[in-house]
Amino acid sequence: CSDRFLCKLLFMAIAYPLTLTFKLVTLSPEVQVTDASGQLLLQVKQKLLTLREDTTVFADQQKTVPLFKMVADRIIGFRAVHHITRLSDNARIGNVKAQGFRSWWAARYEITDANDGLAFNFKEENPWITFLDYFFESIELIGWIFSYFINPTFLLVDEKGVQRYRIFKKRSF
Repeated sequence: CSDRFLCKLLFMAIAYPLTLTFKLVTLSPEVQVTDASGQLLLQVKQKLLTLREDTTVFADQQKTVPLFKMVADRIIGFRAVHHITRLSDNARIGNVKAQGFRSWWAARYEITDANDGLAFNFKEENPWITFLDYFFESIELIGWIFSYFINPTFLLVDEKGVQRYRIFKKRSF
């Protein structure tokens, strides 16, 4: 792993599980990542009203210490590549690539290193669960009850096919 902060985030001593909290009342998407003790690890904010997706990862809640930037290589597209840059030295540290039409049915992404070598695959464990989750959420009045019990799961698998993390959606209520 070529980037110390990224390695720490992926493999080192972090108190798991991590919690992602999505701010609901904002104009642009914003996520806080905290560890099991409640310590903030990252603050992620997507830029509003841009033609290409542009996301910044910050080290603090006030968003004064930017760490990484992730920018799409095209305005729209099924095979958009999001380039990840470490802002301290403007070095490209990797990419996130959607796997085209295969991502329509199930979320599938390749995460590559700075040399475009495959580092991880991120994919849905069972796309039918996500389909059911969206289907039941759309039913007025009772949809939230059903979708409370349906939680999609995602896998982060390294280049050798070893599952590193299993990420699951947990209801907030």
